[in-house]
Amino acid sequence: MSNFLITGSTGFIGKQVLKQLAQGEERLLLLVRSPEKAAAVFSKQGFGGSEAARRIHFLKGDLSEPNLGMKPADYERALQADVILHAGGPMSITLDNAEAQRTFLEGSRHLAELAERIHKARGLRHFIHVVGYMSPFHDGNVDPEADVFRMDHFMKDEGPYERMKFLADLFIRQQALRHGYPLSVVNPSTVVGASPTGATEQTGGLGILVHAVRKRLMPVVPGGASHWVPLVANDALAGLLVHLAREANPDGGTYNVLGRKETGPNMKELLALISRELAVPAPRGALPVSLLRSVMRTGLGRLTGIPAESMAFITERSFDTKATEALIERVGAKPLEVTGLLPMVVADLDHRLTHPGAADPEHWTRERKGDLAALVREGLGEPWVIVHGLLSGADDFVPLAEHLHASTGNPVWLLDLPGFGRSPLLREDRHSLESYVKAVSDAIADSPVPVRLVGHSFGARIAAETAKEAAGAKIETLTLLQPVLHRPKARAWRRALSGPRGTASALLRSLPAQALRNAMLREGVFAAPEEIPDGYVETIVRSLTSPRIAAANADMLHTLYRKLSAEPWTPALSTLPDTTVVWGTKDRTYALPEAYRDRPGTQLVPYGHQFPVSHPAVTAKLLAEQA
Repeated sequence: MSNFLITGSTGFIGKQVLKQLAQGEERLLLLVRSPEKAAAVFSKQGFGGSEAARRIHFLKGDLSEPNLGMKPADYERALQADVILHAGGPMSITLDNAEAQRTFLEGSRHLAELAERIHKARGLRHFIHVVGYMSPFHDGNVDPEADVFRMDHFMKDEGPYERMKFLADLFIRQQALRHGYPLSVVNPSTVVGASPTGATEQTGGLGILVHAVRKRLMPVVPGGASHWVPLVANDALAGLLVHLAREANPDGGTYNVLGRKETGPNMKELLALISRELAVPAPRGALPVSLLRSVMRTGLGRLTGIPAESMAFITERSFDTKATEALIERVGAKPLEVTGLLPMVVADLDHRLTHPGAADPEHWTRERKGDLAALVREGLGEPWVIVHGLLSGADDFVPLAEHLHASTGNPVWLLDLPGFGRSPLLREDRHSLESYVKAVSDAIADSPVPVRLVGHSFGARIAAETAKEAAGAKIETLTLLQPVLHRPKARAWRRALSGPRGTASALLRSLPAQALRNAMLREGVFAAPEEIPDGYVETIVRSLTSPRIAAANADMLHTLYRKLSAEPWTPALSTLPDTTVVWGTKDRTYALPEAYRDRPGTQLVPYGHQFPVSHPAVTAKLLAEQA
């Protein structure tokens, strides 16, 4: 059994490495600051119970301290490592010089001392160092005599984060040459979330660009079409790292892990894609990167949240990727192409920037179903697939889904409709009901078994249309919670909200919480103030600060008020699967057609329109009775 010593295992890259190492036999020695917090993280990565106890050993320590801050017993255990994978250090490009030196340069010294002792005692099989694609060092330009701790003029115009990372690169290269152990330096480009979800918890990379575009703080293209920001997906990078760690006889070398400049989006194309996904105007014109960096150093960077150091990731260079391409061919991996993943990445980053610090609910995972983001709770049997309506998202239905899962044990999928939550906007026919139906149908197609489809409000109309199109082939049961079956009467403010996307989005983004609360009570969205969950209205208002989510709601309002008929939609119920309708009688905006009201499968409840949110346990009980 091989022993892997890994630093940075709780970081953005490290967690994906651990996920891919879950299926294996290696003993994993993880240098962490807090074993308790690390254990909680890894319980979600496929490690748990006796398997974790057998394979994972937490070594409490600190890169910046002598002997890596470990107690003697843990240091002795670290000396048993066959492979060192060094991916430690924060993704914080605004680190000051002292902190950057402690973290990167001192950390490399202490780790190299450990590597030397291992190699002299028993032979170190492989040292793998994760650095960055802008490092100037490679296999042919290492000066073994250079004193990295006295190179005060090295990259003096760059920020401490970059300088110290690259000096650490040089130092570890020197030590590997001096002591003779194999060294692989992996230089990833800017890392985005793993395929297929694109979930990117590290908002300090591409997230800086997303932040700048969504706040309209980037009116021009830095560098223009001749520049680019190379990108790589987290799982692709982790796959290469895991392969290198498992090589029996590594050759070492430098691996620039990024695609080719001519095949990826240039800076203009990347910003156009981000702008389209955020529903904001794309930057026009271009300015030199050096000029923009100088402007950001005046203090504007702090005011706008765009650090001058972030400009270092924008380049016009091409990179030598021959070694990486040969490695990819050896592994049989896919090319490092992320363009198709970027809409999911941008939507996820936008949601994280809109709701900073929001944690995923326990026991739920973020997945992708079709082209929609989804919250998924595992279980047995046919999945419950729940589709939300206006001003909502998957997260709002977690309390209902928790009760439903506890009652039935079935899997539950909570979908984010296009542009809502973490799903990308519709690209075409955004005012077409058929576009929403296709998005939900494609999501359902990911299930190997028939599903129990549930829709609320306008999501119920989408669910009914989906079931009608599917003709029951993939849908076991259909439940319509407060279905929107006709166009409501439009008051003046609703007419404005159902107008052009730009106007409606601006109105939604400026909507005060109290005004929204009053409107909900006036229209029977909730029957009484006490039915509104704590923080619910405030979360909606915060969501609408995202131009993407505001645009998605504007598109749905337009479809609702301009595309639906004023007459009730009453399809032949025989064309639908086994259907249940649950109707809240306190709703003052919508009416339930008699064709639905008088049928055996309809149940009336004394609540407002949003009863699945205000009364999740009752709603779950009604749903569970179908199972």
